[in-house]
Amino acid sequence: MAKKNQTDESIKYGGLSNSEIMLVYYRFKKYVDNLDENLDKNQVTKTVKTPMGNATAIMQVSEEHVAKFKATEYYILAKSVVAKLGPIVELLESCDDTFKQLANELR
Repeated sequence: MAKKNQTDESIKYGGLSNSEIMLVYYRFKKYVDNLDENLDKNQVTKTVKTPMGNATAIMQVSEEHVAKFKATEYYILAKSVVAKLGPIVELLESCDDTFKQLANELR
């Protein structure tokens, strides 16, 4: 992988360090997993402000709405990012124990 004298910050892919790649992956994965869980139940959630603070509103939607949402570029891109970064993150975690520790913090 890297020479022993290289630090995580000195190894960049498209300007991102290994740690930054892991952060993006785990944030997107958590978001996409939650989104898929809601869509599987034909529901969407939205954070709304109330006099007592923020609340999460859950709205039921039709299967047609779910299918339309899953066909949007937004959804497809989010899934694509997770799919492409997953193998990279797995490789990082298998090669370096510090990345295993970081992964545990990010999950």
